[in-house]
Amino acid sequence: MRYIAAIVLALALATPATMARADSHIDASVNFIDQLANQAIGSLTDKSITAEKRRDEFRKLFRDGFAVNGIARFVAGRYWRKASDAERTEYLSLFEDVIVNTWADRFSLYSGQKFEVRGGIDATPEKSKQNVALVKSWFFTSLTSSVQIEWRVASKDDLFKIIDVKLEGISMATTQRDEFNSVVSKSGRTLSSLIKELRTRRDG
Repeated sequence: MRYIAAIVLALALATPATMARADSHIDASVNFIDQLANQAIGSLTDKSITAEKRRDEFRKLFRDGFAVNGIARFVAGRYWRKASDAERTEYLSLFEDVIVNTWADRFSLYSGQKFEVRGGIDATPEKSKQNVALVKSWFFTSLTSSVQIEWRVASKDDLFKIIDVKLEGISMATTQRDEFNSVVSKSGRTLSSLIKELRTRRDG
């Protein structure tokens, strides 16, 4: 599952978040994810590039493709609201560093598996200032086995950002939040305790 999650992120991080207009935000969101799949494999899974280059490319594309700060705040949960400005700034930086260090090197595992986008549906909350679409796709681990992947894409005008990814119905953002909450609950119940843990993960 970690291998599949790594390839999912590879498919998600390969193109800038600004896209051309389509007939609707759903069509545009489907097109957004489809183009990610077509471009990611070449830019992040090239076995000839160095690990450092892959991490640098990952960081740039992670910032472009995902709503990084919004996801980081969601993952921190209620501890974000009680944190100081200095703690928030350091946490956001560490969150990005840990994601990059954890996932970047795994992109070299890709070996030609098929990825298909199969449409999307509207998931815009009532009175929302931005559109939200759920884009359905499948990643084929073999000729007969596949994993369903659902992308939650938020958009406003021509700006598109991925705000969550679900593998077989399991939210990656929620999974990460639960993991962080477990860490915090055992070590002080403040964002500062999570910051300490993230420093260790980054530097370890």
